[in-house]
Amino acid sequence: MKIATTTGDFRGFVKDDIEAIRAFEGTGFRHLDFNFYRLNYDGSPFMADDWVKWISAASREAEKIGVDFIQAHSPKNDIFRDDPEIVIKGNIRAIEACGYLGIKKLVVHSGRNKELKGTENQKKYDETVKKLYESLYPAMEKHGVYVLAENYNSNAENICSYYTGEDLNSLMEQLNHPLMGVCWDIGHGNLICPNEQYENIMKLGSNLKAVHIQDNFGVRDDHICPLLGTVDIDSVMRGLKDGGFIENGGVFTFEACNFISRFGSSPNRRNGSEGSCVKNASLEIKRQAECLLYEIGKDILTKFDCFED
Repeated sequence: MKIATTTGDFRGFVKDDIEAIRAFEGTGFRHLDFNFYRLNYDGSPFMADDWVKWISAASREAEKIGVDFIQAHSPKNDIFRDDPEIVIKGNIRAIEACGYLGIKKLVVHSGRNKELKGTENQKKYDETVKKLYESLYPAMEKHGVYVLAENYNSNAENICSYYTGEDLNSLMEQLNHPLMGVCWDIGHGNLICPNEQYENIMKLGSNLKAVHIQDNFGVRDDHICPLLGTVDIDSVMRGLKDGGFIENGGVFTFEACNFISRFGSSPNRRNGSEGSCVKNASLEIKRQAECLLYEIGKDILTKFDCFED
């Protein structure tokens, strides 16, 4: 099983995404998840007409340090709270970028609706989400990119979204498209079903195409390193093994960007003033944390006899 992590790990420690890629040199990571999460904004090189020039520079930097892009995450925008046209445009651009880079799997959030749960509201929610994903089908088919829906990240009540393996299987059944799949975030699972990660992973079966590996204490979506929180990583690994995810080439993809967090990062904002000389760790300290993150992942996979360099 290969290990990957998100390029978002270095966001806030470097000036741009090119420098973020460069920072992985010597950390152990050879596979990266390209994080487009913060790139859908006015003036972003990702959204510009000459975006290929920018993505080409990222590709060259990755090749230079000997890493590849194995997965990706789409821009943050929420179909229920943001301009639908911008949301769709950003997701299509992410699919195009994946096609250019040879990335086959892109995680696209379904969004959340704060209306009270109930049959009618859930039905409206499902219809909106279905339209979002259907709008991406032409780009997905053109570039051969899987789009993956992710389990929601909050234990707040009365919000329409997809929380469990059963929820996500239902969505896949409604969409019924060969390039649709699921990403199971184990940190999100720890907020909703901490003692049922194995069961949810097993329920997903062949719909499961990717995982996000991160930890928390069952209260907030902390995105810290496994073994620092309360996620039962053994049950997760057993599910990935017994459910066929490992055997089918699944990747152990970290999303533990707050292992050492930057000043002001969500969800736990560190106290301190903007002028503090130690408000952030140095880039070298963050790089050392990435080395440890890799070694923790390697240790977990080695114990399950599935580590692949």
